[in-house]
Amino acid sequence: MKRFQHIVVNLTLQDADAAVLSWTANLVRLAGAKKISVLHAWQPVDIPIELKERYPWLLEPGEDVALKRMNELLEHHLQVEDGVEIERVVYRGSPLGEVLRVAESGSADLVVCGRSVADLFLSEKLARKAPCSVLTVPPLAGTEFDRVMVPVDYSQYSRQALDIGLAFAQAEDAKLTVFHAFEVPWGQSRSMMSRGDFVRDLHEFHQRQLREFVADVGARGVQVDYQVRESLLAPTAIASAVEEGGHDLVIIGCRGHHAIYATLLGSTAESILHGCPVPVVAVKLKGSRSSFLAALRGA
Repeated sequence: MKRFQHIVVNLTLQDADAAVLSWTANLVRLAGAKKISVLHAWQPVDIPIELKERYPWLLEPGEDVALKRMNELLEHHLQVEDGVEIERVVYRGSPLGEVLRVAESGSADLVVCGRSVADLFLSEKLARKAPCSVLTVPPLAGTEFDRVMVPVDYSQYSRQALDIGLAFAQAEDAKLTVFHAFEVPWGQSRSMMSRGDFVRDLHEFHQRQLREFVADVGARGVQVDYQVRESLLAPTAIASAVEEGGHDLVIIGCRGHHAIYATLLGSTAESILHGCPVPVVAVKLKGSRSSFLAALRGA
């Protein structure tokens, strides 16, 4: 967990930010983070003259109003030890470009954002384009976790996610579920083997694969549960497993930020970010070339 030393946090200044900041405080405790950059993008409010007379505070400079609200939220929901640097940034514009700029220029290790209606699509874009991992937090999400799930497909991206998942589980003595959903190959019905026998054999194969996959990374004393399910839709299978198992946190691997793959989050990860009821960490290797990141900042 020591890898998360600089955390960038995007706020909407709505009530849902309480969960975002509480999770940030928990991460600072677990990781021993040294710096938090808290950002908010504001837009001028255009309302009729009559309403301006009724709500005169809307005429105040946007930066001042936003900073006041930000400080209130930080005071109530970001409880961290003395010595942690807290940077406050209020700016006029859209959040995506500024969050990416601060994350890149500050060599951030993690970006944290909400997953309410106000910032759902921002969280998805950040998971695609950020130069580091991204934690998305739904409204009212609790900060305690004792069951962590890592869906894997045996790729290098899943390996990175498993490494982070093991670190989270180890930090809080939580249980870890490693999950894989498989499909029955097209054309099986033409074979001489019954479907039931074929599914059973595939299930046993993937159970072995999961154990070998975890063994390669190293369980580090974490209690690991191995789950395999047949499903045509992996996101649906993952969502069901999260709910049925009472998981509090999901860790998924993204395809990274290298050239051709930089904007490809993956359909499974995308669906999980949209619909998962618990916080999700979209894992990416830290770092990218500034020139390439600049090209990605366009929506």
